[in-house]
Amino acid sequence: MIEKYFIQGARYKWNCPIADTTGSKDGSIINSPQRPAAALTYDGMDGDLVGLVHPQSVGLVKGKSIPYQWLVYSHGHTTRRLMVGGDTLTGPMSGCLICEWTDQGKRWVGHVGTVESSVSVNKKVKDTFGMVMPTQARGFYPADAWNPGEIRPMMMKFKTLPQVQIMALVTTETKFYSILMFKLSPTDWCVGGIKSMPPVNAEGLRARLWA
Repeated sequence: MIEKYFIQGARYKWNCPIADTTGSKDGSIINSPQRPAAALTYDGMDGDLVGLVHPQSVGLVKGKSIPYQWLVYSHGHTTRRLMVGGDTLTGPMSGCLICEWTDQGKRWVGHVGTVESSVSVNKKVKDTFGMVMPTQARGFYPADAWNPGEIRPMMMKFKTLPQVQIMALVTTETKFYSILMFKLSPTDWCVGGIKSMPPVNAEGLRARLWA
């Protein structure tokens, strides 16, 4: 499980995959487009944002590559991928739901791809997933984990204000995490923190989807 590597102040070289905006945006559930998981490589501790955990205590050495599977965020679709081959990262997150469920004996993780700027697209994708969501599904909203009052003091420690990005992590043991990342350049990232998120059952998720 890779959550131990997201310690505050850890810097990574990462060409994070971008969202897919090319689909029909009809709310349908699709398999995650086949894209390689770009190398996520530890690059030392940041001099501005220094956490309390020593990198060597969690096995971080410069140049270490962190293994993960990538779940594409597709605007107006719920993307899904099988929970095999390692822990799953996805993002960036604003108000999207991340969910896991079992279908015909196979375990899936999904990203309900809402789009902040489109009410009609959001309704389609939320309604569609809400109608087919299995009763044993569980999920979480990664953006709920962080508030501006805790993010801004960390941002202000950097000499140049970074871009805030929130990522979601679902482990093979079905544990949910929200990861606060600061994007310093197109390929330079710094971890702001990671929080374990309690799972919400299907009834609770559906109520929020259809609120």
